[in-house]
Amino acid sequence: MATQQRLQNKKVIVTGGSRGIGREIVLGLAREGAHVLFTYHRNEDAAKATVQAARTLHNNNNVMATQTDFSEPAAMKSVFEFIPKNFGGEADIYIANAFTEAAFAPTAFMNEQDYDRMFASVKGHYFALQQAAHHINEHGRIIVISSGAAAQPGIASGAYSGAKAALEKFAVSLAKELGSKNIAVNVLSPGVTATEGLVAPQEMINALVAQTPFGRLGKPEDVANAVVALCLPETAWVTGQVIQANGGIL
Repeated sequence: MATQQRLQNKKVIVTGGSRGIGREIVLGLAREGAHVLFTYHRNEDAAKATVQAARTLHNNNNVMATQTDFSEPAAMKSVFEFIPKNFGGEADIYIANAFTEAAFAPTAFMNEQDYDRMFASVKGHYFALQQAAHHINEHGRIIVISSGAAAQPGIASGAYSGAKAALEKFAVSLAKELGSKNIAVNVLSPGVTATEGLVAPQEMINALVAQTPFGRLGKPEDVANAVVALCLPETAWVTGQVIQANGGIL
């Protein structure tokens, strides 16, 4: 018996869907039958591989990729306008995952150029959420991917933590603004996750693992499964929340 697809024909936009957590979010949505348009910044080969994986693993031919600099408001406006022109209606779900520039340095040594590039991503998210406010269907979902660093800044992560914290406040405010349209807006905040972007000494990784009740780092699919859960009808009452998907890290 075929597994019921719980998001069948739902139209979804995912930013940053070619690799890591974003890729697993796209595949998780494809598994549930969603029609997905995801953005990528530079890596066309990775984007093509994600599309192919959706078709091969989940027999879903309604997954598409578009090269987009999400930090440019005009570019994201075009992404939202693409959905009704090609998918037969406005988007039901928007997942803000991309974050193109992350800069880590002690406050005393952060340079202005790295700071400005990172906060261009923050500006991009704000105006992409503005587009979502105009385009997402009633009873839809908006999910912003944050970071555990927003709640627990560490050494050299002050600017990054502040950037992610800003995204969380954008989302919580938007949840209040869109409540009359029954659009749920939430933040999902992953803990340390084993992706290709995780660059840390083994000693640090071991220390992080020791802080988790499950005794391991998170996997991209752990985060993606939580995202999919927030898209389901059963979670329609959940809005304005910052949800930690971190394996209980202490």
